Amino acid sequence: MAIVKIVKKYLRYLLRKKHSSKRAIRNSGTYSTDSMLKNAAEKFDWIETIVDGLIISGLAFFGSLGGGSIAGLDIMLALKASTISTGIQFFIYLALRRGIGQTKKILH
Repeated sequence: MAIVKIVKKYLRYLLRKKHSSKRAIRNSGTYSTDSMLKNAAEKFDWIETIVDGLIISGLAFFGSLGGGSIAGLDIMLALKASTISTGIQFFIYLALRRGIGQTKKILH
């Protein structure tokens, strides 16, 4: 859970840094990120995203592997659990990085 919070904060920082100069479209009480996502899709850096995702997923893998070992799991069960958590963490990172499902409310 702590890793997910750190990743979310890091992603918010990156989005603010890259999209601070972009204007959001006001759409019925919400700021739509559609125009930003279209611009980001054209300039999206897949190599950087995949490398960052692998680093974050590696943390999830070794954390799960260490936790499973401490809990006394069989090595094969610990490897399976670590692999599952790594895959989930990698695709969550990609989804967050791409901005899937992000809409900001107006703070008026």
